[in-house]
Amino acid sequence: MRLKRKSYHKWTVVRRLVQFGILLLFLSPLFFVDIEGENFFFGSLSSSSFFGIVLSDPFATLQVMLASKTFHLTFIGSALIILLFYVLIRGRVFCSWVCPVNTMLDFIDKIRLIIQLPDKHMDRHLKVYLAGLILLLSLVISVPVFEVFSPIGFTMRNMLFTGGVGFWLLLFIMLFDLFISKRGWCRYICPLGGFYQAIGRVGMFRVKFDHDLCTGCDRCRQVCFADPDILEPAINREEQYVSAGDCSLCGMCVDHCPTNALIIAMRKNDDLKNEYWHDERMKA
Repeated sequence: MRLKRKSYHKWTVVRRLVQFGILLLFLSPLFFVDIEGENFFFGSLSSSSFFGIVLSDPFATLQVMLASKTFHLTFIGSALIILLFYVLIRGRVFCSWVCPVNTMLDFIDKIRLIIQLPDKHMDRHLKVYLAGLILLLSLVISVPVFEVFSPIGFTMRNMLFTGGVGFWLLLFIMLFDLFISKRGWCRYICPLGGFYQAIGRVGMFRVKFDHDLCTGCDRCRQVCFADPDILEPAINREEQYVSAGDCSLCGMCVDHCPTNALIIAMRKNDDLKNEYWHDERMKA
């Protein structure tokens, strides 16, 4: 007998709370102004200070260091804090739980549920190649390339200050995702997403399949934020966990599974060994 699905989507609710909580955190300097000293928090997703602890985006840090040809231990240390967090949890958690552009595009998906629109598919590894190209260009032309036009940075600045060119870039991304490719920016183009995809396989948390409960209904593929192809090995019973670095642990597949066959769980040591030998066999 199949388990009856709960009427609420637990992971989606929690993710929404985290998304809007982070947006409020970045907006907090507008409301909690400390006249005599510093605010408990200020900055952007590229670099910020939280109770005096400096935190920096690892991808932005790499660009700045390559562009300036200098390496400062303090700057590197502030980036390592964030990097280690995502290495331990899972790289692309940033994309579905933190990134303000993703929060905005979540609502574009609602329109696609009502109106059937084109959905052009591309290579999901394209953003990894673009991330590498961004780093190379930063080194060659001595400019942190992605930080100059990053829609993620524009989103935060537009909320805090004003519109300008950032508004038009964000509008282009929304129209691209709406009329050309579902989640096209996040799935195929965003270099920051490519950076986190490159380290995504290291994380300790993954979506786990119970193959005894899975009926192959494909509901998980229909709602996948990253790319439905990453679910194929688990759906085909080749793997128990979704191992692709593209998985962002958004929880959509878990929430929408009608048989409770999916959960978000921590990998065990035995699972790590089995996954390693599976990868070795696939290479052979």
